[in-house]
Amino acid sequence: MSTEHSMSALVSAIAQMQKENSRESREAVLDLIISGVEFLAPVEILPGHGESSDLKFTLLPNQSGQPFFPAFTGWEELRKLCGPKNQQTVALTFDHYANMILRDNRAAGFVIDPFGCCLSFEREIISHLVQRKTMQAPPQ
Repeated sequence: MSTEHSMSALVSAIAQMQKENSRESREAVLDLIISGVEFLAPVEILPGHGESSDLKFTLLPNQSGQPFFPAFTGWEELRKLCGPKNQQTVALTFDHYANMILRDNRAAGFVIDPFGCCLSFEREIISHLVQRKTMQAPPQ
């Protein structure tokens, strides 16, 4: 499944979940999120040492002031954060966000489309989803 197709499937599944609010629709959204969909993550690319660059990730506070990594489903949603200016981004999957959040206590989680559907995932849920994904993975 292409990234664009899987992202449109996720956007549709989120809309369905918000409409139905059923366990089945929530599970469908979670399965799509952990399946490798790539989100747009706003960053600042800083010159590093030699040929490498350093990335400075954007963090947005929730209503309690806890910092969350934003994860955007597309440019239209990203523009709600940065407006028409050019925004540097990297493509991140659930695995990338999970690694950053579970390894480092600076962020409380990540939020999908913070100015749209605003679907947030805190550290405890992320840890649970990592375990779920591990159990779903085919044996090697």
